[in-house]
Amino acid sequence: MAARCFAAAGAAGVLFGQLLGGLPAAAGTAAHPSALPGSAFPLVLDVDLTPNPVCSGAVHGRVEIYDPAAAKAGATVEWRVRAGEKQLAGGRLDMAAQVGTAKFSIPFDRVPATETALQVDARVASSDGHAPGRYGKVWRDTIRRGCHPVRVASVGDSVVWGQGLDHDQKFPYLTGELLGRQTGRGVQHMDYSISGAVLDAPELPAGNDDAACLRTTEKQDPDGDGEMEFGEVTQQMPDVFCQLEKAGAQARAGGYGLDLVVINGCINDLDPFFGIGVGITPGSENLRKAVKRECSGIGAAAENPAKDVPYFSGAKVGYGGRGMQAAIEKAHSLPGRPKVLVADFYYALSRSSSPIPVKTCSTPGVAGAWLTSCKAALGKVAERYEQYTQLANAAYHQAAAAANKASKDGSYAVAADGLFTVDNAVLSRDSKVWNTPVTDPAFPLRTRACPELSATPLQCLSAAVGHPDIEGARQYADAFLLNPSVRQWFHLPRQGPRARLNVPGKAHVGSEVRMSVTVGGKQPAAGYRYHWYFGDGTQQETSQAAVTHAYDREGPWLSRVVMTGQEGRKVLVEAARPLTAD
Repeated sequence: MAARCFAAAGAAGVLFGQLLGGLPAAAGTAAHPSALPGSAFPLVLDVDLTPNPVCSGAVHGRVEIYDPAAAKAGATVEWRVRAGEKQLAGGRLDMAAQVGTAKFSIPFDRVPATETALQVDARVASSDGHAPGRYGKVWRDTIRRGCHPVRVASVGDSVVWGQGLDHDQKFPYLTGELLGRQTGRGVQHMDYSISGAVLDAPELPAGNDDAACLRTTEKQDPDGDGEMEFGEVTQQMPDVFCQLEKAGAQARAGGYGLDLVVINGCINDLDPFFGIGVGITPGSENLRKAVKRECSGIGAAAENPAKDVPYFSGAKVGYGGRGMQAAIEKAHSLPGRPKVLVADFYYALSRSSSPIPVKTCSTPGVAGAWLTSCKAALGKVAERYEQYTQLANAAYHQAAAAANKASKDGSYAVAADGLFTVDNAVLSRDSKVWNTPVTDPAFPLRTRACPELSATPLQCLSAAVGHPDIEGARQYADAFLLNPSVRQWFHLPRQGPRARLNVPGKAHVGSEVRMSVTVGGKQPAAGYRYHWYFGDGTQQETSQAAVTHAYDREGPWLSRVVMTGQEGRKVLVEAARPLTAD
């Protein structure tokens, strides 16, 4: 029996290595750097525009270009900055190192009055009779005039970083873009997140001296501005508290205040999945206790049981420390006293990921009773992931509520949901996460940067799998803009009635629970469609303002419903309190 369990756990470990970045997809596959076409390079790594939007004067820019091959050859690259068909800036850059930096200015009279798409790209310049190369991958942004942009900072781990996505496809960027458009103010987004980050590494720096983070530099931040240009390369530090420290320092140096901080964290601190192949990460065996310890900052033992695990794990440094409430409060203390949006977790793997057991457990040597054990182990992994999602989201909501209760300047924090379901998980029928490690837009960057910068390059190469894809990131941003708190903070008009979602406080597991929507104590007007999200990863659409649902596990479960009117306008209604099933 022990051998069978070990074999099943090993199969699950291989699966999760592929899903969440622990192992390469397979030896000798396209994940090897030499298999990558060079068309993405020279790759524009980052473009800083200050200020943008601009109220008066010139926009000062800095472009960073990454091309190890060009640097090795001592080549020169040509770069250009375009708004539509008009070129606003350009130049040549000798690639003396793998990352080259060029500065430029755009006079105010050449800045478009309204939001205009900006494209920045580069190519190897002609030399010794050779024609210039093809332009590499385009960096996309927007540029416009304006005096009071919505300023958004994002901090967190690979979910907020947007593993696998280009910068303009990530949900913090998209959230800011939507806010900028709907307020008419435009947006300025600063991203301090990094894939692999822990929420809090208690002894890094020593004694939780966050200010000491400003005296350290990371190889993922070649220009030293605190924003991780190589955030795609996984690393546990800087933790979220250090990221917030860097965001505050940059805001003070720039003389501006922030309007919104988008934040997440704590999954890497307890690392409940990566160790499945060799046994669950020590300290996370009991998920409920582990989430309380890492997401809420309560219950750490004197010694970290995961400090010596033989694989990439944030639990090595993230055990114990401060929880999400402390992070929310630190975020709100930054210049401008920004609002704080905690991004709820999503379902990367779930019971709906049905092709996984068939494909993974049907490998040579897995048959008979071993096959049964393998499928059972994979089912446990999916169950564990769903449980983590539920517990972490509940902890986020509790942290936001506690921060608001302790606030002296009103409610400023919300845990906002992306409205993901179990059917959006990897290899499910409506998947909205990356299903392979080689098809995402950031794969070209990882193939070059992971071997150079990562201590665990194989893990780094496949790290995008299981993270929200382009459609998933867009769903996050669209759902955030429906959140009532966000709409109130930024004075966005209501898109529907002031409705109430009526849900009982308690129910028995397996019993039918009735939920209903009322407006002023009465049934809503006719013509609405109702999309119910029950909080357990399941959903249902109806034309009626009432529904029943049975929960198959203990809660807490926070229900939501999106009402859509005949004109297509949507309003999100959230239950006042979660339901507990027993």
